[in-house]
Amino acid sequence: MENYSFNKYYRVYKNGTAVTERPKNDFKVQQVRPGLAPALVLSLPSDDLMFYEYNDKIKAMEKAKSGALAYINTLINDALQAIGKLKKYRDEHYEDLNTNLVDSNIRRLERELGVK
Repeated sequence: MENYSFNKYYRVYKNGTAVTERPKNDFKVQQVRPGLAPALVLSLPSDDLMFYEYNDKIKAMEKAKSGALAYINTLINDALQAIGKLKKYRDEHYEDLNTNLVDSNIRRLERELGVK
């Protein structure tokens, strides 16, 4: 069978940059034992395994690029927020970290209490 473009689609995983070609007519036989059908539970894949499918490779490549750039921006924003939290924590606990909890003060208290 010839490989026509209408026999395939292109898959892009969320936050991924790889574009994988998949055949549309790749059917897999599902073996379900009698009596188990009511117990089947359907669910979406986890967030890191989520993917999108496109009929056009160019469209898939464009979406992979835009998705990756959006994810990079999300990571940058998360980092900026984390830096802000670190600065706030340092400011709030400056005196403890630089005066009260200095190693020399801890060792002095250890000598005073006779603990070792």
